[in-house]
Amino acid sequence: MANEEELYALKKKLSVLSSKRGRHTELITVYIPDGYDINKVTSKLSEEQGTASNIKSRTTRKNVTTALEKILQELKLFKQTPKNGLALFCGNVSEREGQTDFLLETIIPPKPLSINLYRCSQKFVLDPLYEMLEERETYGLIVIDRRNADIALLKGTSIEILASLDSLVPGKFRAGGQSAQRFERVIEGMAQDFYKKVGEIATNEFNQVKDLKGIIVGGPGPTKNDFLAAGHLSTELQNRILGVIDIGYTGESGLDELVNKSKDILAEAEITKEKEVMNKFLGHLAKDTGLVAYGEAEVRDALNKGAVDILLLSEKLNKKRITLLCPNCGHTEERTVDKVPNLVCPVCGSPMQLVKEKDLIEDLTELAKEVNSDVFLVSNETKEGQQLYGMGGIAAILRFKLQ
Repeated sequence: MANEEELYALKKKLSVLSSKRGRHTELITVYIPDGYDINKVTSKLSEEQGTASNIKSRTTRKNVTTALEKILQELKLFKQTPKNGLALFCGNVSEREGQTDFLLETIIPPKPLSINLYRCSQKFVLDPLYEMLEERETYGLIVIDRRNADIALLKGTSIEILASLDSLVPGKFRAGGQSAQRFERVIEGMAQDFYKKVGEIATNEFNQVKDLKGIIVGGPGPTKNDFLAAGHLSTELQNRILGVIDIGYTGESGLDELVNKSKDILAEAEITKEKEVMNKFLGHLAKDTGLVAYGEAEVRDALNKGAVDILLLSEKLNKKRITLLCPNCGHTEERTVDKVPNLVCPVCGSPMQLVKEKDLIEDLTELAKEVNSDVFLVSNETKEGQQLYGMGGIAAILRFKLQ
C-alpha cells in the first residue's frame, strides 16, 4: 500500500507534468503495466521512430524522434518491468518556438498499473496516475430495498461489488381482514430475515477491509431506514455510517447513483479527518500541555529526539532543504530556502557550491519515518489547514514533553 511519502512525491511530479504543454503534438507518454515484457515496449517504440520520420514538420519530427530516443535510452536501464509497472514522459516543453528544453520523467508508481499505452500529444496523459491519488480511501456501500441488496466498496472512482442478494419477500397483500393482517406479519418476518442476512454479510465483508473510512447506505423508499433500525450491522459499523441517501434504484445503477449523490459526504469525511487531527493539535496548544511543537526548528529538534507522534505538514509548503559546501575550506551548512541562493562561505569568503537539494516536505517526512512518527499532509482548504499554513506549515503532536 502506498504511504504518504510516496503519494506526496507522485502528487508533486504530476503537478509539474500537468503544467507542461508541447507547441505541437510532440509530448510522449508511455505506460507499461505491471508484469508486461519491457522488450515488447522497446520494439514498439523503435517502430514508432520509423513512423515519426514521416511527420511533415521538420521541427516536430525532430522533437518526436529525439523524445523517443531518450525514452529508449532510459528503458535500457531496466532489465525488466519494475513491480507496479512504469510510466515515462518525455518531450520538448520549451515555451519558445525554435528552442529545446527536453523533459524526461520516469515514474515507478506506488500501485500496480493496468494500462498499456503509447500516446503522442500536446500534453502528457496523467489520468491513470491521478486515479492512484484518489484511491487512498475505501468506503463501504449498501444499497437495499425489500427485493434486492448490494454490498460494495468504493475505491477512488471504482466500485467493487462484494455481494448481491435477492429476497423472497413478496409485495404488499391487497386483500383485507384477518388473513391480510396475518400475511403482513409473515411478510414483515421475511423482511427482517432478509435484513439480518444483509447485515451479517455486510459486517463480515467490511470487517475484512483495513482502514475502512466509512459506510454510505442508500435505497428507494423507507427500506434503508428499516434495515438500519433493525440493528443487524455491528455497533462498530453502525458508528461508521456517514450518510443515508434516497436513490431510485438498486443494483449497479443504484450503486452509481449512490456514489454520485454522496460526493459532498465523501468530501466532508476527508475534511472531518483533517479537522480532527488539527483540533487535537490546537487543543493541546490552547491548554499549553507541552505536547505540541510548531515551526521548522522546533519540530526538527523534536523529530531528532524521537518525540514526535504525528507530524503535520501543509501541502502548500513549498520550500527546499539544501546542503552547501565550500570547495576551498570544506565548510558545510544546511538551510531551508524558497529558492537556491548564491552564497559565499562565512569562513573564507569563497563561493559555496550546492551539493544536495531536497523538497522540505520530503526531508521532514524521511526524518519522521526514521523515528516511526505518523505523517499527516494537511490541505489548505479548511480553516484549520489555513491556520497551520499561517503558523509556518510545520507542526507536531508530541509523544512526551521536551525539556
